[in-house]
Amino acid sequence: MVQFDWQIVETAEYSHDTAPSFVTLTTRSYLTITGQAADRTRDPEFQKRADVVKAVAEKISRGPDAGIMIDRYRSYRPYQLQAVWSGGDTIEDRHTFKLWVKQPLFVKPEYARQALTQLDLGELGEQVAFENLAEGTEIQSFSATPLTNTSQAVQTLTDAVSERGLKPLSTDSHREVYIDGYGPNVAVLLRYAIDPDTGQIDEGRMAVN
Repeated sequence: MVQFDWQIVETAEYSHDTAPSFVTLTTRSYLTITGQAADRTRDPEFQKRADVVKAVAEKISRGPDAGIMIDRYRSYRPYQLQAVWSGGDTIEDRHTFKLWVKQPLFVKPEYARQALTQLDLGELGEQVAFENLAEGTEIQSFSATPLTNTSQAVQTLTDAVSERGLKPLSTDSHREVYIDGYGPNVAVLLRYAIDPDTGQIDEGRMAVN
């Protein structure tokens, strides 16, 4: 059994609830890779890049067992894949993606470089970056099916933003968190970035990390 499992410890942050909730996520380290996918999560270009960045995350998570001597290492479940989609006014119009996989605080860039060297993933491996990023404050809703313009999660968040007087920070992008794994027909936790100082945010339904 791993020492840290985000599926158990961070259930509010990675919620399966369809009702709107909120997260405020500060700067953390991520493995990232970018691409274009005309067919979104069903597109081979998305799948290839997702496989690559997840392979690196999995290799790092094995730490000493993979020959990567991580200072203050403790075993953990690798974090799930997420994607920021952009480039259009609606969900289905957004075909530019940036994949993120969160890393524990003790993971440093040199450990990612070691994992990449071991895996030898070719040109796609060379595109994997190690970045410090913050999601900020977001409103979220779970969808049991892949997102479309008419998905209930989209309508739920659209209504919540309007009713609560919230201010979206972008009109042409959104975040998808694949908390049950990734693939062409998977569930999605949908997130919209919002201004934390505008509108009614329910602090009782806020996860902070």
